[in-house]
Amino acid sequence: MDMDHDRQLLIRAELSDLLDALRLTTFDSSPLQFLVRLEAIRQTAIAHNFAAVAEIASVFEATMQRVIEFGGADSVIGGFTGILDDAIGCSQLSPAVTQSLLASVAVRLPH
Repeated sequence: MDMDHDRQLLIRAELSDLLDALRLTTFDSSPLQFLVRLEAIRQTAIAHNFAAVAEIASVFEATMQRVIEFGGADSVIGGFTGILDDAIGCSQLSPAVTQSLLASVAVRLPH
């Protein structure tokens, strides 16, 4: 087996586990825990050179900061967790693909 491929699979599994934990956290009852778990996804992605996942998590976090002020957590969380799941599963994410995934969040969110 290719060691790099195995390493990528392990990192994807770790990121998927972190995303599952995030999904189990209710933002309305525990916003701090939610944001801490989101930060863990971002930091893990940075540590393992998953730049696209890290960028998406960063935009997600900034959006959740606005949710604290204006509301709408459920639609934001649903859109971004789906995008993070897609990004974690992609084998190669170029900057263009990352931007496309982020643009798809706008389509998924209600206006």
